[in-house]
Amino acid sequence: MALSSITLNNFRCFNLTKVDLADGANFFYGKNGCGKTTILEAIYLVCSGRSFKSSNIESAITLNQDSFHLKGFDKESGFIIEAYKERKKSIQIKLNNKKITISEAAKAFPATIIDNKTFSFTEASPGFRRKILDRAIFLSDATYSAAWFSYYRTLKQRNKVLKDRALNELDTWSNKLSILGTTLSEKREHFFNQTKDAYDNIVQSLGLTSEKKFIKDLHFEYFKGWDDKVSLEEILELEKDNDIRRRVTTKGPHKSDIKVIISNSEAKEILSRGEQKLLSIIWLCAQHETLRSLYKIKPTLLIDDVKSELDNNTFNIFISLLKLIQNQIIFSNIEDQINSKIEAELITIKKFHVEQLS
Repeated sequence: MALSSITLNNFRCFNLTKVDLADGANFFYGKNGCGKTTILEAIYLVCSGRSFKSSNIESAITLNQDSFHLKGFDKESGFIIEAYKERKKSIQIKLNNKKITISEAAKAFPATIIDNKTFSFTEASPGFRRKILDRAIFLSDATYSAAWFSYYRTLKQRNKVLKDRALNELDTWSNKLSILGTTLSEKREHFFNQTKDAYDNIVQSLGLTSEKKFIKDLHFEYFKGWDDKVSLEEILELEKDNDIRRRVTTKGPHKSDIKVIISNSEAKEILSRGEQKLLSIIWLCAQHETLRSLYKIKPTLLIDDVKSELDNNTFNIFISLLKLIQNQIIFSNIEDQINSKIEAELITIKKFHVEQLS
């Protein structure tokens, strides 16, 4: 589901504001401090129970107020999702007036954020790339959550055995870890391949010129977390002495990664920051398209300060990308720099000029 509207009550600079959203592209622009990012934050928070601006959600309560209330509505399903936070109390999330967990909220209204702290898919840690992949598979595969938690619980137990030198138990935990890890790895690789196909289709549809061919030259590789010439069971046995010496499990899905290669080098060593940001946007759009087309899930992509780091070439590609996206996308920028570009590309977009603080 995607939000048709969001109401902010005592949330940062907004006392009471309602925003009606389009199913497709939504663009918020205005000067620094006017509240653009706050609107994106509210949308992400009501969908996920988390803020991308601060780990202290209480700081989002308007000064001299006791609580904030966010209310999202999807006109297609008629569903209402709400987030309520009082000072000194935990946040509450409700779906149709029934309390739900944060993970249930994320499944009901899935959303992904790209901001200035997380825009670089290539420069981020392997853990960040795994997290992006895992969140999508949690949505698409009902069995993935159990598989994920079972693997990481078993990994924790094997690491404890290694740390405590209880080596008589090691083979038992290694066998269990290899079974669970193989299942987890297969699920990750399957969704990665689906996303890679969607990415290739998007790039082909963009019809890029030679000056923008860096995107065509990119190659994505899924690294399992061990040499794929052998099974996980075999690698755990081969690395047994090394693991005992280091007292930790050194190979497995917990070390998996998505590698981005260009001209036999890591993309982060070659691409500019703007090119890396564009790559992140296209990859997440591909992931969202995979969820939409294959799993009938409609996630929302939020991009704060979209023009930051993008030069004219990469920004023009982003504008062309809007024409291809069939999921909801919500983005912000300081200035309205896209009027003529939108008209040239025949793109339908809903624009919001944010001028006041409340």
